[in-house]
Amino acid sequence: MGSSRSHRRLSVLIAHRDAVWVDQAKQRLETVGYQVTDCLEPEWAADLLEGSRPFDLACVSSELDPSAQAGILRALKKRPSGPKLMLLLDALDSASVSLRSGSTSTSSGILTHRVSEDVTEFVKAVVSHLGIPLRPRL
Repeated sequence: MGSSRSHRRLSVLIAHRDAVWVDQAKQRLETVGYQVTDCLEPEWAADLLEGSRPFDLACVSSELDPSAQAGILRALKKRPSGPKLMLLLDALDSASVSLRSGSTSTSSGILTHRVSEDVTEFVKAVVSHLGIPLRPRL
């Protein structure tokens, strides 16, 4: 017979200031089976990433100053099997993003997603990058 240990649920961090959007995205992702941590102060994302809770995907607002962006990259580099990074693009001008894709430890670079009122596309993007979470057997 198989092991009785349960698999760790796939975990997503959403760091964005739009509380309504974050709440909708969190509810939809939890319905799919992800464990979701929300952070309405994206500047705190680096602290969460450096904490003891492992994340599989960190979805962080692109509207951060360069020092906060650098802090997030440092936090990601500290975890050898750290989470993938998805920048949530809020404005049409991507010039506000000063992260360099070559400076991350992820082999596929930085993922991006344009935030819109409909969270369906965001949920699809998360599922496409992480897969469908395994549900624990009861």
